[in-house]
Amino acid sequence: MNRRVLLVSAVAVAALGGIGASYVLNSKHVAESLDVGGPFKLVGTDGQEVTEAAVKGKYSLFFFGFTFCPDACPTALNTFTLVLEKLGADADKIQPVFVSIDPERDTPEVLKQYLSSFDPRIMGLTGTPDAIADAAKKFRVYYAKQGDGEFYLMDHSTAIIVMNPEFEYAGVLAGNMQPDEMVTRLKDIIAKGA
Repeated sequence: MNRRVLLVSAVAVAALGGIGASYVLNSKHVAESLDVGGPFKLVGTDGQEVTEAAVKGKYSLFFFGFTFCPDACPTALNTFTLVLEKLGADADKIQPVFVSIDPERDTPEVLKQYLSSFDPRIMGLTGTPDAIADAAKKFRVYYAKQGDGEFYLMDHSTAIIVMNPEFEYAGVLAGNMQPDEMVTRLKDIIAKGA
């Protein structure tokens, strides 16, 4: 079997695994038994401490990334911006949250400047390395530093974790989901009261 066939087969298996994982993670029965999310203490873009209390009462969308990210992070934040526009009045029920996994570079000021290119309703959070590691662990998010020097990158999960207004796990969205698809999925989650 040649390398190309092996590569195509591996990509197909990975894609099916991702679809299967998304289905399982979005199952209400599974959601009730999963321990995703939890109390956190991070820092907002104005330097203030932010806890889970800041997102209670809305459906919060947690995306973990970093401002130096070349693709997945700006794409997800742009999608958040478009989704909020498309939701109209329902946008008041949603709180997108961007959590930096790169506290070395992403100070509150840097995060604030970066997020100014997107919808102002997107909450930006950073913190100490330990506080970010704790939050990422609770949200079951993977990240790791790649490379050295000032141009290092961060490898990270691109899933968007959805928490309900009581700050309980409500589902997961793909980070590369198209805005219309995300709107449909969010309306479904809200309608079901997940």
